[in-house]
Amino acid sequence: MDNFKAFLMLYVKPGSGFGRILDRGRFWPAALIAFAVLFLLHFGDVPVRGFAPPLSRFISYAPGAYLFPLLILAIVIVPAIVLLRAISGHGGFVGLLQSDYVPLLMCAFAAWAAAYLPVLILHWSDLDLSLVYLAFNVYAMVLAAFAVRTMYGTGFAAALGITVVAWIAGMAGAYLFTIVGGALYFLASPLVLIYVWILFGSNLRSLGDAIESRQHFQRQLEISTANPHDADAHYQLGLIYQRRRQYSDAIARFEQAVKIDASMADGHYQLGVIARQHGRVDDAIARLKTAASIDDRLAQSEVWRELGAADFEAGKIEEARAALEKFTDRREYDPEGLYWYGKTLKTLGREAEARQMFERAIEAARTMPRHRRAQVRVWASRAKSEM
Repeated sequence: MDNFKAFLMLYVKPGSGFGRILDRGRFWPAALIAFAVLFLLHFGDVPVRGFAPPLSRFISYAPGAYLFPLLILAIVIVPAIVLLRAISGHGGFVGLLQSDYVPLLMCAFAAWAAAYLPVLILHWSDLDLSLVYLAFNVYAMVLAAFAVRTMYGTGFAAALGITVVAWIAGMAGAYLFTIVGGALYFLASPLVLIYVWILFGSNLRSLGDAIESRQHFQRQLEISTANPHDADAHYQLGLIYQRRRQYSDAIARFEQAVKIDASMADGHYQLGVIARQHGRVDDAIARLKTAASIDDRLAQSEVWRELGAADFEAGKIEEARAALEKFTDRREYDPEGLYWYGKTLKTLGREAEARQMFERAIEAARTMPRHRRAQVRVWASRAKSEM
């Protein structure tokens, strides 16, 4: 029922629906829902007598078979999304595949099934469904982009870009199957499958371990929130929701955490970060000042970077300069802090010093470790624009 409720949420709140799938979902129910939609879409293709030909099309991996869309999702589109994440500097492909493949595939199956379920209403009509299928394929891609956004916490534009490229790879893979599809029957022979299982069985079995561990961790946190004195459990759950951009849930958890423990600097800090992201700069400044007063070096002093940026956005330029100067003295190679400090100095008319900060921001981003470059390249780009 949890899987089915999460599936229905995709039509009204896709981000929350995918969050629920990632929190409580299981792979096989998602696959079963997708298979059921496929079966119902092609149920009218089954003659009254003789179920063998349609059944053979179900279990076939040849182009035109009923399972072909799910096969393309599993072996082309989802691995392409993981590969694009690896190329953009978020980790190695093999490591990301082990941790992200099953949750992404689970969400992709749910997205595809949710997109094509409404087609069942039109499937029994006499309408030409070629354009309808194209439209709902685009809808499936958009839902998959929401899944990528929820999974990785990226902006929707970035998630949509990744998904579109992966979808194009899926179409190219489908075309390739039309050329070499017959060779797959050799790969499906029992001896080949046994040999593959011997070589890669342990890796295949471990694919689902990461999501099970994350779900178990979150369940333990939710159980811990029953303790009225456990502020940390609320805080950790808030971080999970914040990463997925489910901000209303994150705010509720962080507020509960600081209500239990008013001296929890991290809770005030995250509330300040979210308030600033949503343009509530006065609330952000108040929260960040509270956090800094509790712990002057909170989050490796990033509380001062956030406070300085919030002051700048509120037009409090001198306050922004003081906060950002303190941060850059402590963190000399942080591209974001250097960018904001340069922007503040530029506003104050100290253009030579501002240029120096922008140059340092660009250099700091360029020399970051590879796995961090994707996260900080935006500040180098902004610094170049300011120069």
